[in-house]
Amino acid sequence: MRVVSAFVYLLLLAVSFVNKYTFFVVFSTFLMICMWEFYGLTEKLGTRPKKWFGMILAGLIFLVFFMLQFFEISKISVYVLILIAFVSFAVELLRNGNAIKNLSAEFLGIFYVAIPFALTNFLVSWSGKFDFRLLLGVFVIIWAYDIFAFFIGSSIGKRKIFPTISPNKTLEGTAGGIIFSIIAGIVVYKVFCIFSLIDWIIIAGLVAFGALIGDLIESKLKRSAGVKDSGKLMPGHGGLLDRFDSFLFAVVGAVLYLSILIF
Repeated sequence: MRVVSAFVYLLLLAVSFVNKYTFFVVFSTFLMICMWEFYGLTEKLGTRPKKWFGMILAGLIFLVFFMLQFFEISKISVYVLILIAFVSFAVELLRNGNAIKNLSAEFLGIFYVAIPFALTNFLVSWSGKFDFRLLLGVFVIIWAYDIFAFFIGSSIGKRKIFPTISPNKTLEGTAGGIIFSIIAGIVVYKVFCIFSLIDWIIIAGLVAFGALIGDLIESKLKRSAGVKDSGKLMPGHGGLLDRFDSFLFAVVGAVLYLSILIF
C-alpha cells in the first residue's frame, strides 16, 4: 500500500503538469484535503473551527490567484475575499464557545496552508503562460532535501538540533540535505535551462531552508495534538499534509526570491 500511495501521489503531480486546468484541479483538490487535515489537528487541541467555511475561503483564494495569473480578472475580487473574511469574524463571534481560539485555528489554516498553495500559481505562470518547469524544479529540490537529510541523518547523524520537536533530526542530516538540494538545483538548471546557475543555487538554498522549517512546524503541530500523522489518506505515508509540510514554506521562499528576480 505504501508503494501504491506514492505512485498515486506522483501520478497526480504528473497530471497537474499537463496544462493550467489540470494544475488547477489537482492542486485545488490537494489544498482542500490538506485544509481538512489541518483543521482535524486543531480540533484535537480543543478548537471548533468552521471547517467547511475555512475550506471554501481557501478554495476562493486559490481560484482568485489562478484567475489573476492566467485570466487577468478585476482585482475587485481581492476586496470581495477580504469582505468574506470579515463576515467570518462576525459569524464566529456570535457562536458559542471560545471565539478567539476558533478564529485562530480557522485563519491559521488560511495562512499556513492556503496562501502557500495559492502562490504555486505564480510558479507556473512566471513566463506569462503555463510553464510547469519552475514548480517541478522546486519539488525536485524538496525531494532531494528530504531524501538525503533522512538517509544521512539515519546513517551518521549524531547531533540533535531540535530534540523536543523532531528527535530524529540531526545537524549532519540537515547539512547533507541542504548540500544535495543545491546539487539538485544545479541539475535542474542544466535540464530546464531557465534562469541562471546562481539563481538556482539561491533558490535551492531557500527551498531547503523552507523545507526544514515546514517539516519542524508540522512536527510540532502533530506533537501538540498527540498524533503521529496528519491523516490516513495515504497508507504508509500518513496524510496528504504530511507530504506537503516541507513544500508549504519552501514555495514561499522560492516565490519571494523570484518576485525580486522577475519584477
